[in-house]
Amino acid sequence: MDDHDLFARFGGTRKMASILDEAPSTVQSWKANGRIPSHKQALVIDKGREVGIDVTAEEVVFPLGRPDELAPESDAA
Repeated sequence: MDDHDLFARFGGTRKMASILDEAPSTVQSWKANGRIPSHKQALVIDKGREVGIDVTAEEVVFPLGRPDELAPESDAA
């Protein structure tokens, strides 16, 4: 499982849809687009925490992980 994939942390799109009371096709479209609509982000955080998944604000903005071009630069010397 990819720790940066929020959908996988929920157990897949069907399981996530069930937890959120959304249609599986809706959650699948979020995954395909790589984004969770802003009006659903608080719901994802709240429902995730209810079922023991510690979801951060960054994870709902970047549910498939932060794009490389936006990742913080390392201080490797």
